[in-house]
Amino acid sequence: MQKEIKQKKQDLGIFYTDKRIVNFIFDILKIWKEREDKEIGRWESKKHCPSVIDPAVGEGAFLKVAIQSGFTKTDYIFGIDIDGDVVKKWKDINLLKEFGGKEDDLEAHFFHQNGLDRIHWEQHINKYKYKLKQKDIDAQQFDAVVGNPPYGGVGLGEIELTDDLVLQLANFEVLPENVKNNLIFANTQTDLFNSDKQFAIKPDAKQRIKAFAIEILFLERFIQLSKSGGWIAIIVPDGILTNSNSHYVREFISKKAKLEAIVSLPRDAFKNVGTSAKTSILFLQKYKDQEEKQKDYSVFLASVDSLDEKNFNLVKDNYKNYYNKTMSNKNLVQTTTDEKGREIVMVRVDKTLKEITEEKPDGRWDPSYWHPDYDDIERLLNSFKYKVRDLGDFIPQGVEWITYGSTKPRQWSEIGKGVEYIKPGNVKFTGLDYINILWTPEGGNLDSLNYRVKKNDLIVNKSGVGTWGRGIVVVNQPDKMVVSQDTMKIRTKNLSPYYVAVYFWSNFGHKQQERNFVGVGSPHIDFDELRTIKIPELPQEIQKNIESEYKKMAKYHDKAMEAKKNNNEAEYKKNIEIAEKMLKDLIAKTEAVIRGERKDVI
Repeated sequence: MQKEIKQKKQDLGIFYTDKRIVNFIFDILKIWKEREDKEIGRWESKKHCPSVIDPAVGEGAFLKVAIQSGFTKTDYIFGIDIDGDVVKKWKDINLLKEFGGKEDDLEAHFFHQNGLDRIHWEQHINKYKYKLKQKDIDAQQFDAVVGNPPYGGVGLGEIELTDDLVLQLANFEVLPENVKNNLIFANTQTDLFNSDKQFAIKPDAKQRIKAFAIEILFLERFIQLSKSGGWIAIIVPDGILTNSNSHYVREFISKKAKLEAIVSLPRDAFKNVGTSAKTSILFLQKYKDQEEKQKDYSVFLASVDSLDEKNFNLVKDNYKNYYNKTMSNKNLVQTTTDEKGREIVMVRVDKTLKEITEEKPDGRWDPSYWHPDYDDIERLLNSFKYKVRDLGDFIPQGVEWITYGSTKPRQWSEIGKGVEYIKPGNVKFTGLDYINILWTPEGGNLDSLNYRVKKNDLIVNKSGVGTWGRGIVVVNQPDKMVVSQDTMKIRTKNLSPYYVAVYFWSNFGHKQQERNFVGVGSPHIDFDELRTIKIPELPQEIQKNIESEYKKMAKYHDKAMEAKKNNNEAEYKKNIEIAEKMLKDLIAKTEAVIRGERKDVI
């Protein structure tokens, strides 16, 4: 039964939040509240109790801390959730005692419904209509909207969509125009049977909504539920901050709210509840009516390497100084390390929203992209005597120049017949491991001329734990070989693929690939990100020498593979060690050439 419940929660994209994260969120909200109370003079008047709602409340962690931290009182908290399993637990949570043990009072503040729907609180309204302003009840808006809404699961696909809810969702402003226009068209069809209904909803309209990312819909819902000038703290998957196809979401957010802070959480933040998804906390303040929307303001960016409270406290203390304008200029960019020299916290507040939004090509918001280490790499590259260009300048447009394999259902076998199929594990440091390669039927759904590999093709892993970013050149013409969906085949023009492969293994190339990671689950690098990697344009003669040295190394790699094929472990080890040393030397010499410390690699 427990396994079934866990699977259901994962299918719905439900991942409950560690209390240390929740405590940190309210630490930040209390900093906002304290300054606002002082500015308005609330210290001399009745204590202000903000209204707080969590539209994906789960078991109530955020609302519990809202009370326990002294941020607000029970009369002003509200929770919504569609999961029937957590509804049964609301009576058992510690908040019941805050309601004086009265189950009816607690249940009046928790609603079993879709968090994207309007709040169905008519049956309970007498419980709190004298606590909240009537206009806030009518507008369904609150002082603070907090929570960790679902993401990454089937989401709306598991939810029954009423016609009323579809009509509401069709009016969400964040929906792209092509989706929105199709929905509105579908939603305004006249009922052919002339019934009392004003509209008839086409089935495909519901399917379109069900297929849309639930985390994006919830992000807009959080903003909708906030009052003008209200506070929003929401945990989002990093895809919203990184992916090129989510750029419109970032634009939507910046038009609706001031981006106060983004705090990147470690990848294992939710490992105890079944996901390694990379997430961050967005802190927003909704623009007031008629307030001028600006982008030329600083954004607080931070990351923590673990959920240790001391890490969160470091971020909180820095944020308090920044927010209250007491931060020293020398602390605008800083990293903190532990006793072993490992970084535990990064903070920077020297970047404006305008700068991070207009960064080409995607205007990424993830704090890891803006780590100061990458600034150092970029400064170094721009200080060298060689012209630095984007790799994309050397990759002509067209699928024959850069592609990856089929994303159709995988069909392969280990039988040595058909077409060799390259997976990330086959791409090693010094070349292809073609001994353990898989095969796919010739002409099957994994085989296409666009996926076929030729001599001098550059193969780069786009994903894979421990294998991302590896780049090798296919030195010899293969018989029949294709790339998989996790590997990229690249053909450069006016730039040696051998030089690019070596450069990708260098500190300059590796750091840029690392910076350009995208994705929520396993990190990966894609076409758009790969094209932006900056590479010095070395003279053709030097590139030819790099190619020559690479091919010498590759001969030892091939000898090692042949020995491996013949189960000669000693011969394999001897040759692979020679190949690895040669490639490391070539990488070091190439880096020295780029820095101007050498004239050539030979």
